[in-house]
Amino acid sequence: MRAIVLVGGEGTRLRPLTWRTPKALVPILGRPLLEHLLLNLKQHGVTSVTLAMTARNEAIRGAFGDGQTLGIDLDYAYEDTPLGSGGAIGSIASTWRAADGGPWAEPFLVVNGDVISDLDVSAMIANHRAKHAVLSLSLHEVEDPSPFGVVDIDADGRIHRFVEKPKAEEAPSRLINAGTWVFDARLIGMLDPTTFNRVEDGLFPRLCADGEPVYGFHQSAYWADVGNPDALLRVNLDMARGAVASPAARAGAAGYEQGIYVDETSTIEDGANIEAPSVIGADCVVRAGSTVSGSLLWDGVTVGAAAEVRDTILATGVSVGDGARLERSVVAHHATIQPNASLQGERIDPAEAGQTDPSQAPARSGTPSSSGTP
Repeated sequence: MRAIVLVGGEGTRLRPLTWRTPKALVPILGRPLLEHLLLNLKQHGVTSVTLAMTARNEAIRGAFGDGQTLGIDLDYAYEDTPLGSGGAIGSIASTWRAADGGPWAEPFLVVNGDVISDLDVSAMIANHRAKHAVLSLSLHEVEDPSPFGVVDIDADGRIHRFVEKPKAEEAPSRLINAGTWVFDARLIGMLDPTTFNRVEDGLFPRLCADGEPVYGFHQSAYWADVGNPDALLRVNLDMARGAVASPAARAGAAGYEQGIYVDETSTIEDGANIEAPSVIGADCVVRAGSTVSGSLLWDGVTVGAAAEVRDTILATGVSVGDGARLERSVVAHHATIQPNASLQGERIDPAEAGQTDPSQAPARSGTPSSSGTP
């Protein structure tokens, strides 16, 4: 089984974290987001994956290379001009050939690259074949479907139409398009690989209107769209609690069974208090008398003595001064929080490259400087 993973987004909603780290590489339980996705595909027999990217990103290629360290064949497709989901899928799949040199004739997967899920992909593919579907979509049930694309679906699982971002009271169901799709090969010829187009807006509704067999696949799997810092924090904490099965979780992490993930290379000094759920990456130092609670620390973070970090994300290389108090904040790469500073609900941009005093890093988009001074 082949798959295309759409990783073209710039991660705008995840800023300030994605000023320095591509969205595909933001850490979840010590591993890149994309690694969790790829290994979930691998365990369901997907051995060949193409990453559809809107621009060359050497950080992603450097992290994954040809995929052999993960046991998959990985290649990259770059777009000079963004083509949308439809253009990207069409331009990639139209180049595939069967073993005999003829056109590709097998179903294939397409996955949004910012989704974390333990979806049973094998069961979804089997259901696609059993229903003789031309297209299958993974579905997820939400309390409020109004921010999403919602399906009108019958008892047999057949989708009759899509409703984009309806009012909650007008939604035909609470089942949303969850971003994993199985395509029949004949759909390749229906995609325009030369211009921007989105399958969600064009191909999918058109197939339903034409009476084609489009089916939904819904199971009680974990699902999250890692689209903003709050979602990134929530997924990390859910994974620390064991709410999602992840083949990419690192072995040997201390305290993982207690809802606390601490990388084995990090130092938690005597007298420091780590409250579950929390995730602490590699080469971090949490000083005596400090408290970390409900938070995500990337690699190389230092939390000073008697500091408090609650419901907060600290990106790579952040330094929190002694006695500082952080709550519901996001602090980007290598910023310094001054001793005894107090931050609540702040967004701190990364320190500028080569800056000798990170506390003076300029803020973007109206966020305060990394000094943490109100």
